[in-house]
Amino acid sequence: MAFLALLAALLWVPADTARVVLVATADVHGHATGWDYSRNAPWPGGLARAAAIVDSLRQQHPGEVVLVDAGDALQGDPFAAYFGRVAERRPHPIVDAMNALGYDAATIGDHDFDFGLERFEQAAADASFPWVNANLRVLPEDTLAFRPYTVLQRGAVKIAVGGWLTPGTMVRHRDRLRGRYRVDRIERDLDRLVAEMRRDADLVVILCHAGLTGPSSYDTTGVGEEHGALRLAAGASRPDLVVVGHSHAGFRDTTVAGVRFVQPEPFARSLALVEIRLVRRAGTWHPVEVAARRLPLAEARPAPRLERRLAEPHALVSGWTARVVGEARGRFAAAAARAEDTPLIRFVQEAVRRATGAELSALPIYDPGAALGPGEIRIGDLFRLAPTEERIRSVRVTGPELRAYLEQNARYYYADSTGRVATNRYVPGAWYDLVAGVEYTIDLSRPPGSRITRLDFRGRPVAESDTFTLALTDYRHQGGGRFTMLASAPLASPREVHLRELLLAEVERRRVLEPAQFAGTSWRIEPPEAARQARALFVRAPAPAPAPG
Repeated sequence: MAFLALLAALLWVPADTARVVLVATADVHGHATGWDYSRNAPWPGGLARAAAIVDSLRQQHPGEVVLVDAGDALQGDPFAAYFGRVAERRPHPIVDAMNALGYDAATIGDHDFDFGLERFEQAAADASFPWVNANLRVLPEDTLAFRPYTVLQRGAVKIAVGGWLTPGTMVRHRDRLRGRYRVDRIERDLDRLVAEMRRDADLVVILCHAGLTGPSSYDTTGVGEEHGALRLAAGASRPDLVVVGHSHAGFRDTTVAGVRFVQPEPFARSLALVEIRLVRRAGTWHPVEVAARRLPLAEARPAPRLERRLAEPHALVSGWTARVVGEARGRFAAAAARAEDTPLIRFVQEAVRRATGAELSALPIYDPGAALGPGEIRIGDLFRLAPTEERIRSVRVTGPELRAYLEQNARYYYADSTGRVATNRYVPGAWYDLVAGVEYTIDLSRPPGSRITRLDFRGRPVAESDTFTLALTDYRHQGGGRFTMLASAPLASPREVHLRELLLAEVERRRVLEPAQFAGTSWRIEPPEAARQARALFVRAPAPAPAPG
């Protein structure tokens, strides 16, 4: 087995050197167990599987392993949602699993605030390991919420582990954090703190919940760039190793200005393993060799000790997601929903407008594989339609803002000079919203910025003087996905509803859903060949029937 061969290669260390074996997770997003509750099937990762690998490494390398996490552990799947929104429990089962794994340090992520500050603070207090963060400050005292770093000892080697959080949290969670917390720019106090860590330890490791580099997904003017981890290699004082989170990029390793960067795959699908060899010079340890690898978890069997510890929470969540809340008499599928109007998305949009009272609604297709029916509808099925903890709010937009919003959405598709259609690799699917309540056409034969050739509301063209109430996610209202035209839209109502909860209420109200109830077409792609190609990107055409005879 490749993993056993790796262990064998790590065994020998000369007597005049030392070794640290750092193991990291990032963006676990609630995957404590090895189970996918929305699909009711095994999940190819999770902390229970990670425990088997970590236990083996500790057995092979006693006193040398350091286990860390780079943020966003508390939100992201039904397990996290159950204990974050439905049933409070102390200690928090995700943190309890991290305690059982023996994490040595962790930093926080922006999504760790998704269930509110009280749940976040309780979960943080439940940890038996230190949380480290150097740029989250408590208001009005203006003091750090956590220690900026901790110092660990492995044999004769001291390891300083610090943490930073993306300043984009001030955009994403500005309403929750206002008056309670502030997230500073990464560069503030960076040189001073890294120099201090260097004085206190032989090895400096940073857990940075911010992408390596690249443009922010929302306007962070006055706040600081969202993806600023690369700044850690630009200071006068530099760490030896940075574990990156937040962006879900999942790269094995890269080196910039002598600093090693690694990023584990999200959703606990892999571990980052970094072997660091050090030599002693003039009484001080110095890293001389760094080897980074990725350890996939799909083939690892969950550790029995963690399965036992999580058995009761697992049973609770399994029972909750298996609860039948309605029936679909026919199949509602999201597969083609990014290319054409579908009954499933029409149902979702109608539920949103009913719950908010808004004239229009807008939502992305989070999972093109999502579907309801035929047959029973479970709570777990709704997670594939609404996997995030975003809230729906109603804002007021003008006719020009609505058109600009639709033009931005139309950038999801790329069309070359020959008419070939593809998705735009710079626009993730979660940044492509479908708008209901108006009729519109996306003409992919036209250049981006001029593709909305028809835009009607109740049978007449939308005018510049028109205004509408639009229901959308709080993330999108904050400009998330580079929708800057929405960031200043005023609230039409102070009321907010949670997307998954409103879908649950609508299914329970109707009890039975039939595709014919939600038939219709309010938007389309043109020309017809472009529409065909767009659909083919998501739905495979059926194989031709065999020739007779």
